[in-house]
Amino acid sequence: MSHHPAGTVVAAGALVWRVREGELQVLAVHRPRYNDWSWPKGKLDPGESLAECAVREVAEETGKQVVLGQPLPTIRYPIGEKQKVVKYWAAEVMSPTSQAVRGRPTFKSASKHEIDRLRWLSVAEAHKLITFPDDLRPLDALVDAYAADRLDTRPFVIVRHARAKRRAAWHRSDLLRPLTKSGQRRAAELVPLLAAFGVRKVESSPARRCADTVAPYAATLGIDVRTHDALTEPGHAERPLDTAKTFSRLLRKKSPRAVCVHRPTLPTIVEMLRATVRPYTRGALPRKNPYLPAGGVLVAHVADWESGPVVIAVETHLLRVHV
Repeated sequence: MSHHPAGTVVAAGALVWRVREGELQVLAVHRPRYNDWSWPKGKLDPGESLAECAVREVAEETGKQVVLGQPLPTIRYPIGEKQKVVKYWAAEVMSPTSQAVRGRPTFKSASKHEIDRLRWLSVAEAHKLITFPDDLRPLDALVDAYAADRLDTRPFVIVRHARAKRRAAWHRSDLLRPLTKSGQRRAAELVPLLAAFGVRKVESSPARRCADTVAPYAATLGIDVRTHDALTEPGHAERPLDTAKTFSRLLRKKSPRAVCVHRPTLPTIVEMLRATVRPYTRGALPRKNPYLPAGGVLVAHVADWESGPVVIAVETHLLRVHV
């Protein structure tokens, strides 16, 4: 989560999109108190990530469970002495049968005083109806992505294992080294974060500290964590090419997935991702070691083209601030 100066109101929302009869449509909400049409959004709750906030606000304001896609432009505007920052994502309504719902809390609905109407709008209708011109910026980015065949993406999530017991304090096999209490807390925090992006498959190094980082999420889906020996630290040290091949194979698989890895394997993995980045990719891959902090998450939004997977956007989700 990014840090904002004091006096900043942080909010998140989504442009929920669908295609009907070949036409792109976006879901807008009407707020009677302000008599305006806008995108579903709202303020961050304590201890919540921006991605979770976006999913929760859409559910509360529209009654729809969504899966987040690529990030869209952030909007900033003054409210009195403060500044409001709204982070947006593209999102799609989740199919009712989707197992990813299991990873989410249930949400209360917004009252009729807050939201009294919902409408699916064509792009032309949105340009007429949306009240604030700034709200058209994320829409324009969504339309550009759709026109370039870059809107339909799947998440490929890299998780660096959460904080583990120190090597010096552990006298058994390194593969069995467990998470610390704060590492276990981070593993629990990953559940709603991975659910927000609709992750359906979970892969990992077989090391306990990796598998235990993503086990709580896999448990909510009722699936097993699939492990790969090539992703271990010794496996990578002996045969980095095998690590790269395993990673490349996982990247090409079509369903949304998360892969939990060790810090020493990240340079190889980031380089493999770098090959799928294009000049138009939004966001940037981390540039220097350690790439991600313990428990950090990198979400690559991947489009599957005939030429192979292409990363359309990159975002990172680092540790929560516990106050």
